[in-house]
Amino acid sequence: MERLFLRRYATIDIGSNTILLLIGQITPEGNLEVVLDIEETTRLGKGLQRGGRLDPCSVRKTISALKRFISLCQRKEVEKIAAVGTNALRLATDAEQFIQAVQKECGISPQIITGKDEAYLSFLAVERDPAMPRDVLVMDVGGGSTEYIFRRGEDQHLQPLSLPLGAVNLTEEFLHSDPPSQDEVMRLQGKIEKSLHHLPLAAEGELVGIGGTAVTLACAHLGQESFNRQKIHGLPMSIDERRNLVKELQRKDLEARKKIKGLPPERADIILAGAIIILSSMERMGKEKIRISCHGLRYGLFYQRFMS
Repeated sequence: MERLFLRRYATIDIGSNTILLLIGQITPEGNLEVVLDIEETTRLGKGLQRGGRLDPCSVRKTISALKRFISLCQRKEVEKIAAVGTNALRLATDAEQFIQAVQKECGISPQIITGKDEAYLSFLAVERDPAMPRDVLVMDVGGGSTEYIFRRGEDQHLQPLSLPLGAVNLTEEFLHSDPPSQDEVMRLQGKIEKSLHHLPLAAEGELVGIGGTAVTLACAHLGQESFNRQKIHGLPMSIDERRNLVKELQRKDLEARKKIKGLPPERADIILAGAIIILSSMERMGKEKIRISCHGLRYGLFYQRFMS
């Protein structure tokens, strides 16, 4: 039987550490069929503080990666592309110049979304995934911020929360020694714990972690030589396993972390800060385990723009 022609769409997530591309098509049954799901590390949020400017080298790397993404979309016959920018572009004073450069060189117009919208799209990525539990609390540790979304109150309305806790910005602010000193780690933990007072002490739902930090830590936990989505997606990790990973990462210098099986070398410098964010969040909310999802904001954006 001849295969039906399915229209293809794409979403791009321009994050503070990575940019991600999802190309998908919608089956006659109304399901998302993934054609391509890739990422590149461009570190757009490198050295960025509120009111600061984007690093020129990171801007060039990001635009080059976007050009490659657009070329892939053309080869895969994508009809429409939706692109969004997150924390780095929310903070940068020259974000509009970046958007204009992307429009000129890549032919797309990324939308800078709020932290709350980012949290909602992250939740949607998990909520629409049949492999995930129905009652969930979602967290996404990014390069420049961490998003949480949970249900609150008798009517169980969605409560999004975005905190300026990211694997890149916290590493740059606190972790300067190699390996990090105990004092640096304690000051980092203090900053995180101070910010986490916004989180409920006993939020309902199973905790699901999405995004590069959560997925990378799961890969390191399993010691995968190469990424295996089937083994990672839906994997539960206990809080004790998280604690052990943090201790291991804290002991090792950068070169040793780069040699950990399953840990991409380009994430080795920021992974400790990301791991501590997740562990501290689990402790704050009283969660004994976290389930890993390989679906992130780009999936939520796809559902919202092309399958709503």
